[in-house]
Amino acid sequence: MIDFIQVSKQFGTQDVLKAVTFRINAGERAGIVGPNGAGKSTIFELVSGEIEADSGDVVLPKNTRLGYLHQQLNPHAVDRNLLDYAEDSIPELKTIPEKIHALEHQMENFQGVEKERALKKIGILQHEFEHLGGYDMRSRAEAALCGLGFRVPEFEKPFASFSGGWQMRAELARTLIANPDILMLDEPSNYLDLPAVEWLQKFLRSYQGTMLLVSHDRYLLRSLTDVTLEVAGGNVTRYQGGYDYYLQEREARILHQAAAKKNQDRQREQIESFVRRFRAKSSKASQVQSRIKMLEKMEQIDAPAMESNLSKIRIGDPPHSGHEIVRLEQAGLTYDGVQWVFRELDVNVNRSDKIALVGYNGMGKTTLLRVLAGQLPPSAGKRVLGHKVVVGYQSQEFAETMPPDKSVFHIVKARNPAASEAQVRGLLGGFGFSGDAVEKQCSILSGGEKIRLAFARLFIDPPNFLLLDEPTTHLDVNGREALEQALKKYKGTVCFVSHDVTFVRNVAEQIIAIDGRGVTRWPGGYDYYLQKQEERSAGNGEKKNVPLDRSAEASVPTGKEARVARAQQREAEKALRKIEKKIEGLTAEQSALTDEMMSRRDADFAAINIRLSQIQKSIQSLETKWEETAETLEG
Repeated sequence: MIDFIQVSKQFGTQDVLKAVTFRINAGERAGIVGPNGAGKSTIFELVSGEIEADSGDVVLPKNTRLGYLHQQLNPHAVDRNLLDYAEDSIPELKTIPEKIHALEHQMENFQGVEKERALKKIGILQHEFEHLGGYDMRSRAEAALCGLGFRVPEFEKPFASFSGGWQMRAELARTLIANPDILMLDEPSNYLDLPAVEWLQKFLRSYQGTMLLVSHDRYLLRSLTDVTLEVAGGNVTRYQGGYDYYLQEREARILHQAAAKKNQDRQREQIESFVRRFRAKSSKASQVQSRIKMLEKMEQIDAPAMESNLSKIRIGDPPHSGHEIVRLEQAGLTYDGVQWVFRELDVNVNRSDKIALVGYNGMGKTTLLRVLAGQLPPSAGKRVLGHKVVVGYQSQEFAETMPPDKSVFHIVKARNPAASEAQVRGLLGGFGFSGDAVEKQCSILSGGEKIRLAFARLFIDPPNFLLLDEPTTHLDVNGREALEQALKKYKGTVCFVSHDVTFVRNVAEQIIAIDGRGVTRWPGGYDYYLQKQEERSAGNGEKKNVPLDRSAEASVPTGKEARVARAQQREAEKALRKIEKKIEGLTAEQSALTDEMMSRRDADFAAINIRLSQIQKSIQSLETKWEETAETLEG
């Protein structure tokens, strides 16, 4: 377990943590959430020992192996190839073979008891090597690298030859395959594309140790965590449930705290009023003193910490356009005249379409987005822009191109000089900049603030064709949800690239997938695309084009084998139904307990929280068993 006992940490004049006490039990999967800069990464650095607390204690079990993925790249060595770098994740796996070799060399001079002791030591070392996964470390490294998007021919390339984003993926693979006792992941999906995020989610579901996850990715938080720690205002609050439970419970807690604060303020005002009225009267002196003492003893209830209100992001109505927004005809793009990113591509985008471009990094998503936007002319074929189409393109680097010495107001006003001051301030208010905040210089804005300012600058003269490359980067959960809602209500056309699964799932109504097969368009949303991908992977929908494999016919079971197979199938189906029934029962109980907590003031919150935690773990275990049984049934 991990214990924080009255831990405080200050940076400059900011109290990041103020005498916080909490525990993460062994085997728990803790999601650590909170606004940017609240201190989530500070908790990781305290656990890893990279920094020390100003006061209080951080207690970990002895001989605990930590795995820590930082937000920023911290490579251990770069003078080796990719596979060697990823495989070298546990230092002991290097020293153990050296010790075994030394003992084997010494045994040549040993006899009797000394030789037996040496053999015993070798056996212990070999067992430790096996326990640490030394014998299958290379195959695990290869599997992790492939799952995160690397191709096998790249395994021999120097680690230093990869870009920073791909080096971070290798660092992630290295951290995961070490299988530490405590796994700490700080924004692991920042440099991943959608397929890699899906792979990471499946990998982490099978991890058996204690996991701490800092993430703004709601998909990972919802599917992986069973405990939530909220870091805000120098405090850490523990919620005995996953992300959705945290959202419900936090809202109820804020309402309860706000009501308590209101009642206390009313009581305080009544007491202060009495003191003011009767302070000068000697006959009331004892009563006045009694009430003054009452005020002094009254424990201050702080106002609940409210999230930044970004839900007001408003995108104005775009100008009218023709039905067809843009069309690519036999388009192709090559940078060197030899290798083609894509070619002979026919794509059309119509008014009000909301399209997500998905696929592994390096497959050409950003390139296709730039061609659609007119930022990059096609090398072959042509791009046809529709009638009265106004393009608004926002690249990943767009927020960094704004002049650092200009104010928020000036940056937006300069984009559309005809806009009045009231229009500019009204728009900025909708993106979280109100009052004096509009006078902030761009250089002091956080990453999330720069993204919101970039959107405000884009929408002061609203386009009707919006193209966004990774718009959720640097946005916290609230910012992502606000942008999500704004784009859903936006009446124009949207094409975007994003690695946020929940964002894609909630905004996209169509998918354009770029992979080794080429460019494919799917008319449904993200879940429909995933379903079709699974069918394609299994060969469904392509059987007409697959040559008949005669060797497969010989393996079809007959007679007794067929009866056994059918019996096994029936048993698997029965097991599936039982698991589904258990999950339904637990889900119903979970819902009833949550309702009880929300509706009854006299509810036993501690007991209910314990039971909700048990239910969450049981459902997760049953879902894993369901998947295994379903895979067996499909086989």
